[in-house]
Amino acid sequence: MTLAFTVPPPNSSFLGRLDPRWKLAALVCFAAVAATLHTLRVAAVALAAALLLALLARLPPRWFLQRLGTAALFFLLFVLPLPWLLDGNGPSWTWGPLHLSGRGIESALLLTAKAITLVTLFLIAQATAPLEATLKAAHALRIPALLVQLGLLSYRYVFVFSEELRRLRIALRVRGYRNRARWHSYRTAGHLAGTLLVRGCERAERVAQAMRCRGFDGQFRALNTFATHPVDVVAFVLITASAAALAVWDWLPRLLG
Repeated sequence: MTLAFTVPPPNSSFLGRLDPRWKLAALVCFAAVAATLHTLRVAAVALAAALLLALLARLPPRWFLQRLGTAALFFLLFVLPLPWLLDGNGPSWTWGPLHLSGRGIESALLLTAKAITLVTLFLIAQATAPLEATLKAAHALRIPALLVQLGLLSYRYVFVFSEELRRLRIALRVRGYRNRARWHSYRTAGHLAGTLLVRGCERAERVAQAMRCRGFDGQFRALNTFATHPVDVVAFVLITASAAALAVWDWLPRLLG
């Protein structure tokens, strides 16, 4: 969990000095456009633009590559089979029982470019502002307070459940348990998952009672203060205009064709 959620120390990057509201709105617009692209070359340009934003955000290279690699392990499971599963018009190659299609390769590259772009934008938002500032900015942008609170609690308590899982694993190993491919191991893993869910439910009830005792009314509050400057508006316009240009570039040939 440390690898996935640890945020690098703040720096004086250009994006880090922007108002979190304008920055979050611009990144969300760019991410929405990047997720709907259909052309590989446009997706490659969007990826280059996202990497340029990462440079402007001065993300630590090692921190950025570690998290990008962790995300890649997940989405490559869905991308790697595409060249052998998809077929269509275009070049194809056959070696015995294996059939490799050009359309599948293009689709795999397109999905990879889009996934890396989205992960990069998420890491930029994560690294260039404190979590509470980003969540307050989301609330200021009319994101429902319930979703903001769920995001905050999920982030806070994923570490708690990770520590609880670590203690359960230590308890199993102290009692001589070793993970093997057999029925006893599968049953033990099921009991472990059930115990973790029960403890998580009990902890959630205690947290909810404590929040109500402290006057929680469902509203998200933070001590961060926001102030709009001309550079915030200019950065928002540049990022959203770039996203709009990518969308037009991607959809115009389809509309004209």
